[in-house]
Amino acid sequence: MPQDIFPWKEAWPKNRLGLAKWITDKDNPLTARVTVNRYWQNLFGRGLVLSSEDFGNQGDLPTHPKLLDWLAIRFVSSGWDIKDLLKTMMMSNTYQQSSVISKELLAVDGENRWLSRGPSTRLSGEMLRDNALYASGLLNEKIGGESVKPYQPEGLWEVNGDTYEQDGVEGLYRRSMYTIWKRTIPNPTIATFDAPTRDLCSSRRQKTNTPLQALVILNDPTYIEASRVLGKRMAEEKTIDAGIKLAFIKLTGRKATEKELSVLRKLQKSEYDKFNSNLNKALGWLNTGAYELSESDNKALIAANAVVASTIMNADATITKR
Repeated sequence: MPQDIFPWKEAWPKNRLGLAKWITDKDNPLTARVTVNRYWQNLFGRGLVLSSEDFGNQGDLPTHPKLLDWLAIRFVSSGWDIKDLLKTMMMSNTYQQSSVISKELLAVDGENRWLSRGPSTRLSGEMLRDNALYASGLLNEKIGGESVKPYQPEGLWEVNGDTYEQDGVEGLYRRSMYTIWKRTIPNPTIATFDAPTRDLCSSRRQKTNTPLQALVILNDPTYIEASRVLGKRMAEEKTIDAGIKLAFIKLTGRKATEKELSVLRKLQKSEYDKFNSNLNKALGWLNTGAYELSESDNKALIAANAVVASTIMNADATITKR
């Protein structure tokens, strides 16, 4: 019962409005702590309370109770400002630590319960897709509106006797949170990366690494198209090295090492030589997706750059936040 957690005030109506007031009352000990813990979990890979779905007697105790309390109080006093909460967490020395782990730390804090290093966790399917769109410049940053229908395999909805009409350019590049989601037929691009079904509430996502996930980033139209657009942007740089460095930092958030740059430079040259001698081999890179190149574009160069961009997209540096 609600009163077992926090007393019900007589002034509150006994309806959904009253329940909302009970949930968000500043003296409610639960709501802000659960919310803060979920956002901490999103950033660090695990919550201050590991059992983020259970704050009861059978759940885990917080590893840092005073920190959880402080964040919860700050969250409420800020007017439940989520952006301020996330900024506070991400600007902390704890979050900005290196994720590299030594043998000594591995022995005493292998699961990073005591926050001895920075977070290291794979991005979600939505984040991976949005990152590719943003890095290429395709992302439509419009906020709000109806669900959209981006790329997905033809005939997928026919199992339910329904039809899927793909959106135009504006809908194709919206953030993944706006992607339409049928409960029985989820979007395969996102669902492959362990997005939970909508028939049950889930506070923690299962995280797996499967060959199918690699195939999605390698072959999904969104990623190929983003690679092509990024490849064109690379071609506009003064040198090949400058183009590779640009793509790398846009996708990973850090500069490429000399070893990485050398490998990608060799890959770009071999792909360019192949496409330049036979452009038909580049058709998949050039024609997949709605974005069209102009007649004056150097298609062999753009396709070779797209291969490099796709390689970076599939690298650990891109798919894992460190």
